[in-house]
Amino acid sequence: MSIMSDREEALEKEYVMKLERPLQIRARRDRMLAHWAADLIGRTDVDVYFDEIISAGLLEAGDENVFRKVLNDLQYADVPIDADTLREKMKQLLREAAFSS
Repeated sequence: MSIMSDREEALEKEYVMKLERPLQIRARRDRMLAHWAADLIGRTDVDVYFDEIISAGLLEAGDENVFRKVLNDLQYADVPIDADTLREKMKQLLREAAFSS
């Protein structure tokens, strides 16, 4: 390969990594959120719950479907957590996910 081809390939890889990073961080956050919420609602099938959260997140861009799903699950289980507290928890977990990578 020529120097230009090597450079072009390196730039393409860097571009792909920059696109994938937010998705990886969000998935890491959602896994931590699944563990946290499953513990509160008494679910032992954390991997299944994580899949449910991921599925909810795929229905709509952004975090609103994930937020609504977890909030509904917490409310259904009579866990006394309000929307603001859940939003703060999601922000905290997103920061943790970003710095743990």
